[in-house]
Amino acid sequence: MNLKKQIGAVFLALALAPAYVIAQDMEFNGTIVSKEEKSIKVKTKDGEKMLAIGTKTKGIENAKDGAKVNIKYTEQDGQLRASEINPR
Repeated sequence: MNLKKQIGAVFLALALAPAYVIAQDMEFNGTIVSKEEKSIKVKTKDGEKMLAIGTKTKGIENAKDGAKVNIKYTEQDGQLRASEINPR
């Protein structure tokens, strides 16, 4: 591989890295405070968080008031979106 192709490959990898980091799931533990049609409020050790939920959210049946849960989520456009809700 010549030098130009190597440099191009490095720049491509650097350009794609932020998209990969943003798409990764993050997670936390908490207690469900309330559930609405398109969002849930969860109490964590750091305070309360509001997360968007939708038809693609797995384990939505675990989001009952007072339930202790582990939530996997992503952040898109400054909004937290739950991708999976599991009981603890």
